Amino acid sequence: MQYLADTLGIEVNIKPWDGVNKLPYFLIDRYDYKKAALEGVSCLFITPKGEPDTLTAIKKHIARVREAEPLPVVLELDGMTARRRKSLIEARIPFTAPECQIYLPFLGVALNERYTSMIAPGEMLMPSSQLLLFHYLYQDEPELRTGGTADMFGLSAMQISRAIKQLTALGLLTAHKDGVRMFISSKECRCALFERAKPHLLNPVRKRIYAERKELPEGLPLAGYSALSELTMLGGSAKTTFAFFGKAGDIAGTDSLVDNTAQVEVEIWRYNPVLLSKRPDVVDALSLFVSLPPDDDPRVEQSIEELLSFIGGLDG
Repeated sequence: MQYLADTLGIEVNIKPWDGVNKLPYFLIDRYDYKKAALEGVSCLFITPKGEPDTLTAIKKHIARVREAEPLPVVLELDGMTARRRKSLIEARIPFTAPECQIYLPFLGVALNERYTSMIAPGEMLMPSSQLLLFHYLYQDEPELRTGGTADMFGLSAMQISRAIKQLTALGLLTAHKDGVRMFISSKECRCALFERAKPHLLNPVRKRIYAERKELPEGLPLAGYSALSELTMLGGSAKTTFAFFGKAGDIAGTDSLVDNTAQVEVEIWRYNPVLLSKRPDVVDALSLFVSLPPDDDPRVEQSIEELLSFIGGLDG
């Protein structure tokens, strides 16, 4: 807990939690509990005694703890994978991981220790902002001229202007003009920038439906685990997933899978899924990463690391 006081510069008071006996035995056996006051704000810290459970289980455990005492519950971990961090932030589950990250949304704090950057909590990127950020991450030059991006993305000049304003307001990129030409850049390496942007990234998938394969438009790109299998060494999944840019009503589908031999999963995207892709038959890697649902399977974790390994290559 001294880590919190030193890092955030706040008063941290800890005491035993007297509500432990209100919990079922399996929760008493699974976590250590402490009650804390962070700058006067009360909360409970729970520390797994072994390996952390799945996200679904953690959600249920926290809900049960809050029944005993309705305070913010903070998951205290020794370490953190990128995937678990993303899952916990998306689920709005407070957590601390010394030397990795502090995420306390009830205090308005999201701090990545590695890059010592305060993150404005809760603000997600607009689709246009995410496209522009990913476009910058994909190229290996220190600066990117934004002229022509509006036509490339099928957006208006005003939308690109708003995207630049949001990215600079969040401190992710800087912008400057050279005459009438606008450039965006970052002082950070691509890996650091991507890590810091993660809490703001927008899931491009608006909705998922299941449709008859034979009734789909031709040429839809692979998405989801189908795309991950295509781009990495991950084995194929039981169902095939495609991405579609448009309205959900443009494709006849249902909310449940009935026959995976005739039906496929269709993700309705907020922006064109192949705008940034090097291949027209699969969505781009960064958008794919953001679109994937949480999964604790080590094979998926390894495939995601493989998927994103190119970012480190850009910095090399």
